[in-house]
Amino acid sequence: MNQSTGQRRLLGEILKGASVINEEQLQDGLKYQGETGLKIGESLVRLGHCRPDDVCRALARQAGMPFVDVRKGRISPEVIAAIPKEVAEEHNVLPVKIQSPGNVILAVTDPLAVYNLEHLKFILSIEFSCALTTEEAMVEALKRYYGLDKRDAATVGDAARLVGKEASADDAPIIRLVQNMFDEAVRNRASDIHVEPMADRVRVRLRIDGVCRTIDDLPKAVQGAVLSRLKIMAEMDIAEKRKPQDGRITIEALDKHMDVRVSILPGTHGESIVMRLLDKQEGLVSLERLGFGGEDLQRFHRVIKRPNGIFLVTGPTGSGKTTTLYAALQELNKPDVKVITAENPVEYHLPGVNQCQVHHQIGLDFARILRAMLRQAPNIILVGEIRDEETASIAIQAALTGHLVFSTLHTNDAPSALARLADMGVAPFLVSSSVAAVMAQRLIRRLCNRCKKTHEPTTTEFESVGLTADLAGDKKIYQAAGCDHCRQTGYSGRVGIFELLEMGPDLREAVFRGEPASRLRELAQTSGGMRSLRMDGHRKILSGTTSIEEILRVLSKELAVIG
Repeated sequence: MNQSTGQRRLLGEILKGASVINEEQLQDGLKYQGETGLKIGESLVRLGHCRPDDVCRALARQAGMPFVDVRKGRISPEVIAAIPKEVAEEHNVLPVKIQSPGNVILAVTDPLAVYNLEHLKFILSIEFSCALTTEEAMVEALKRYYGLDKRDAATVGDAARLVGKEASADDAPIIRLVQNMFDEAVRNRASDIHVEPMADRVRVRLRIDGVCRTIDDLPKAVQGAVLSRLKIMAEMDIAEKRKPQDGRITIEALDKHMDVRVSILPGTHGESIVMRLLDKQEGLVSLERLGFGGEDLQRFHRVIKRPNGIFLVTGPTGSGKTTTLYAALQELNKPDVKVITAENPVEYHLPGVNQCQVHHQIGLDFARILRAMLRQAPNIILVGEIRDEETASIAIQAALTGHLVFSTLHTNDAPSALARLADMGVAPFLVSSSVAAVMAQRLIRRLCNRCKKTHEPTTTEFESVGLTADLAGDKKIYQAAGCDHCRQTGYSGRVGIFELLEMGPDLREAVFRGEPASRLRELAQTSGGMRSLRMDGHRKILSGTTSIEEILRVLSKELAVIG
């Protein structure tokens, strides 16, 4: 019997006819659809057989509608004004073009929305036709043109429907909700996702350029399912809710492959989860991209190319110490050099480098790995962190026996690292003879180049960071403004500020005598040519890289102490 000419074509057949998928992938999607209850389009996207844009184009063809990507180009303010913000938010629509006075093309995310929007013709006194766009594109566009920070509408609706009943980690809405969380983090270039149970909600925050921002409040009813889903993905014990746990997830979000380090900590209102996103493509950066330049870069190259000695990088958690050490290893990693690392955890995989993971549960700590790696005849050793006398002593012995050793310490500035080693119990003469250099660093936010504006600082503003109008000269000072590109923050991306202490004869003698950190700092600047964190901050301000406010935010403690 012949099919009726009015019978609607199946979505899978449309995708196959457009050569987006093949028959095997279609059958794979249908099987997955049966197992999960997802729509066929969602199933195919979840399996990686096609993209959301492909499904949306096929849906538009199936419904006889045009397709529009509202992320491309820019819609004029006159068009946006045709639909009030409240209407756009409530009905999830976006005006994209005025065909004629009183006749508008609306972007929608659901072909059936056409029938549900008829009443708008009477409310707004307009005529309209509809074009189809993706959920992801609609979320971005509503935020861009109306300032609406909406999540995926389907995910919101699905999560809301779970309120009042017990949600399961296997529910399709929960799977979509968690995936949307990762997508949003990647879209915003976030370094961390924080899922924090509160008394009446679950707060979701992203750390973007070092600053936490709330992006969502989930219903309390989905808390258990979301946490269980993340535990399953990280291969954790979902039944254990009283102890901290650590895990790792490998995901794909917005066409990017990400490694995610997961940490769970039991709290008053439930388990708090923090996920550190490690971008395999973007994680390994060059020294120049880190913010090194001029004389500092030359000194850094000179230090790391020494045949032996200890090079320490210091700073608080999240200041980019590991990133700097990886950048140094990339410079030194050659076929004729053997490099071994001991890390907790291994954040990025370096081709050609022997990387060893710390496992405290079986007694495999930094000191034990360090002893074992010395028998492997390495040229260069990286120890993730020196935190006790045993690790410090072995690292120093390695440096004294002809190895180049890289490691990190948690101190606020470079001279304090030398005193810290002595506090751990290492003899001063060993510190003075083994340490080649110490570098302290911080990460500061970079001003958005699209919207930063010139600023005339007051005398008080100059003094707050140790600058003067005379030192600034005719250099332009900039401050944050805010635009769509930087999410109205005025900043986009981060760069490092550094102080590099290079050990010389005077400093070695002072360390041997056990001089305090204040005296070591003085010697490092007068005889060693060290530029302090504050001075490098001045350079970044005067070059237009960052603002006075940002340097004051990051270095407020150091500026107060150093003066």
